[in-house]
Amino acid sequence: MTTTSRTKSSRAESVPRAPTVLCAGLRTGVVRNQPVANRASLSGIRKKIRAELAGAGADPAFSFDCLVAVTEACTNALIHGYEVADGDAPSPEIRWEIEGGAARFYVRDYSRREWTSRAAHPSRDADPLSPEEVDRRAGGLGLEIMRSLMDEVAVDVGSNGTTVSLYKRL
Repeated sequence: MTTTSRTKSSRAESVPRAPTVLCAGLRTGVVRNQPVANRASLSGIRKKIRAELAGAGADPAFSFDCLVAVTEACTNALIHGYEVADGDAPSPEIRWEIEGGAARFYVRDYSRREWTSRAAHPSRDADPLSPEEVDRRAGGLGLEIMRSLMDEVAVDVGSNGTTVSLYKRL
């Protein structure tokens, strides 16, 4: 099943499938790959991306938007990406490239779970919610946040996992 969601553009971004390779160099257009081992690893990922964005001439507001969207996508991959039947799923990973006046990010996990948005606030329901339902609805705004910050957001759910593609023009 493929679910694609786009904002601010009608052009869908293809998601390249490259092997994981750690690369050196700045603004070369080389795709960088990084495993997302746990929430603590997000700090190092954000530092690398921030440095590359600054090196490409991105202003702080642009960098902030990208970093918040990337953090949301990585956090969702960590939360949902290990839901594989055998329980032995690889860590989620992030790939990015900054070139040609744009930044592209691809966050992949290995779950087949479809992401949904629960943007409706519980107070908008006609009937009062149980405490369990309020807890279940906590969160669920990540896709909306990503859509509001990036030029394009696509979610591809396939038999081998989910890839979230984020795109923003410099």
